[in-house]
Amino acid sequence: MAKNKTKKRSISFILLTIVFVICVVGGYFVAKYLTQNDVFEIIGEKRIEIMVGQTYQDEGARAISFGKDISDKVKSESTVNNEVADTYYIKYTVDDIRYRGVERYRIVVVIDPSIEGGDNEGN
Repeated sequence: MAKNKTKKRSISFILLTIVFVICVVGGYFVAKYLTQNDVFEIIGEKRIEIMVGQTYQDEGARAISFGKDISDKVKSESTVNNEVADTYYIKYTVDDIRYRGVERYRIVVVIDPSIEGGDNEGN
């Protein structure tokens, strides 16, 4: 009788292991399928050059998470001062489980045409 219980436990363990493996593999492929078109990217050029005094219209970024467009959740932070020649960054983030902690950056270079030589950043 004890041998029969041990055999049943072994079969149960093997079946449970097989079901677990099938679920893990199936879950991987379902997640891969659901996220195949996901992106978090900057719209337009990643590097922009403008002259001192010129304005620049930021095109923003777009985000697709698990097949859903969540671009309206994208936030940007910028310290661009178009009156001072320098290199600035616009940081994009999105509050979403898929892209939590991910940042994208656009570089905005403000050039002073009156500065000859150097790199317009005081060098």
